[in-house]
Amino acid sequence: MLAGCGLVGGAQERETIPPASAEPATDPGLGPGVRPLSFGPGVKGSPRVSPSGEKVAFVLDGYVAEKPLYAQTSLPRTANDFGAGHAEWLTDEGLAILTRQDEAGAGGARTPPAPSSLFDVRPDSSSSDGSSDVARSIEEVTAVGAVPDGGAVAAVAVAPESPGEPTSSRLVLLRGSEKPASVYLRSIKGSVTGLSISPDGRRAVMAVRRDAGGDEGSRFEVQTYEFSEGRASRVVRLPEGTEILGAPQWTRGGVHFVTGEATDPAADDRNPADYDLYRVPAGSGTPEQVRGIGEDFVAASIGVSPDGQRLAVVGRRNLGSPTNLYVLDLASDTLEAATANENMEVKTNPLDLAWSPDGNHVILVARGALSGPEVYDAPAQTLSSAFYNLYEVPVTDLPVEGESES
Repeated sequence: MLAGCGLVGGAQERETIPPASAEPATDPGLGPGVRPLSFGPGVKGSPRVSPSGEKVAFVLDGYVAEKPLYAQTSLPRTANDFGAGHAEWLTDEGLAILTRQDEAGAGGARTPPAPSSLFDVRPDSSSSDGSSDVARSIEEVTAVGAVPDGGAVAAVAVAPESPGEPTSSRLVLLRGSEKPASVYLRSIKGSVTGLSISPDGRRAVMAVRRDAGGDEGSRFEVQTYEFSEGRASRVVRLPEGTEILGAPQWTRGGVHFVTGEATDPAADDRNPADYDLYRVPAGSGTPEQVRGIGEDFVAASIGVSPDGQRLAVVGRRNLGSPTNLYVLDLASDTLEAATANENMEVKTNPLDLAWSPDGNHVILVARGALSGPEVYDAPAQTLSSAFYNLYEVPVTDLPVEGESES
């Protein structure tokens, strides 16, 4: 018997619960056309499709697993106790893996992210415990991002501090597991809490937390880093008391980011209604709220498509609506619903959202929202919605939502 969050319970039940059939592949709970890519128990996250589009890697209970896209079983790429938090593909289909960050300091405005270590895993390496050919690459890393269609990976490492000097960071670019990393010597002032790479691979876009000093508190900035020039430039500085969730995204319609009132990461009263989608149009230094999604829209996480023309948005039409995946067409500023969620819990962590390299699908992580015990007439390893699992959502030829829909 599977109950609540997917734990296997005992067999001593006074009330007989009729078994629920395993969900059909045609509609796993997020609408027609959505396809589960993983099955069985375990906490899954950080899905990433390989540059070839043939494999998917993800974090499972703290280690990195990999599988052919539509295969049911996966293989470990690291040891079970590795402590992985995030993985990205390299150009040779090796992996760059960031260890799990301390959740108490994972990017809030009041607490900077705790540095982690970045490891390289060579392509097709395997062993009985999945730990072969794993090598430590970069220390003191706070953020990692990749080109949307896969391959090049950028990481930000904390630069050595001089006494009395404010925190600064340094950018490192990796392309293959056996290729030397490119280290950019000009430092980035502040702590980088989120990082992405533009679709053309020419620049990084960063959320940077800076300590103003004196009586003024920390403030967030959006910065870009031009790889050809080796320097960072500020795009916009946010008002004091606001923060950026996840990584800003470079699109053909400007830089987009999710922002809202900063809260203590340890507090339980974070109000999701305070977070909105903003953009800074190309050539402008003034942020503006994206109105195409609706004034009541509650944004959670975003990701730019490989061609830079669309933005995947996880959020809700309003506070009373379920969480869904939407696609914002940046040319027409129209919003299209990609899922039809009625009873699924969709993960809203920015790392749990990824595009396929061809731009035809978006991968997200979700599970069924169970109100009580349920009995399934299938083995646990064959179930998807009973646990957090990966889902492939088609995002081409989507119907445009009417303004009156919620």
